[in-house]
Amino acid sequence: MKKHTNLTLFSAIAVALSSLSQSAIADDAGAAHPSTTAQVRLASWWFTRHAEKIAEIEAANDPKKDKKIELLMVGDSITNNFDKGGPGEPVWAKHFAPLNALNLGFGGDRTNHVLWRLDHLPALKTAPLAASLMIGTNNICWGSDKPKQAADGVQAIAKKLNTMYPEMKILVLGVFPRRANLDHPHRKQIIELNSYLPDLLKDIPNVTFLNIGAKFLDEKGFLSKEMMPDTTHPSKKGHEIWAGAIVPTLKKMMGK
Repeated sequence: MKKHTNLTLFSAIAVALSSLSQSAIADDAGAAHPSTTAQVRLASWWFTRHAEKIAEIEAANDPKKDKKIELLMVGDSITNNFDKGGPGEPVWAKHFAPLNALNLGFGGDRTNHVLWRLDHLPALKTAPLAASLMIGTNNICWGSDKPKQAADGVQAIAKKLNTMYPEMKILVLGVFPRRANLDHPHRKQIIELNSYLPDLLKDIPNVTFLNIGAKFLDEKGFLSKEMMPDTTHPSKKGHEIWAGAIVPTLKKMMGK
């Protein structure tokens, strides 16, 4: 099993280097800005996690194994934190595991990294019923992209998901608020990014946009440490609010 994982990892690295060169050529030609151009991350933990997700899909495709994937949860560290050991672990077990969800959240990812990961996943033989996408905060804030560029990246991912599984319902979430106060530059960038999404997503089949950011804030727009201790990643309570806000919609999309 270890040998198989290593082979998968090395194969992924080889493909990644090839893709990296292709992305560089595309950038030189001015074909697309970074948010919409698939890009690999050359980090061992990232490839290991990606290989684990490939293995989960392979298990779901194996009729001899009791494994189903009906919901894709796509994102960055905020979604990654639903995993074992994260503040959202019990919330995942209660709300998302029963929906046969696959956690495709990777810490630190930007839209371009998600595009690469989706390009390098095996197809599920039985298409998922739904996907939830929340991505873009790392493109802006501490990142180098402008809010409109990050929004274009979100659109590109939604289009990619629709291409992969045309009948799958897709719930795109507005990027969650960051920083305690409404006037913080990061918060302003996120508000601007989210403002572009309704128009960018409206013509993509089976896509629904939902902005639940206000549920994490008080009436004055303040983001408390009780909700997000580092003013970026939700606490257990924040994960509970997140699940409560989207699970009814996901169940309706999935016919459950």
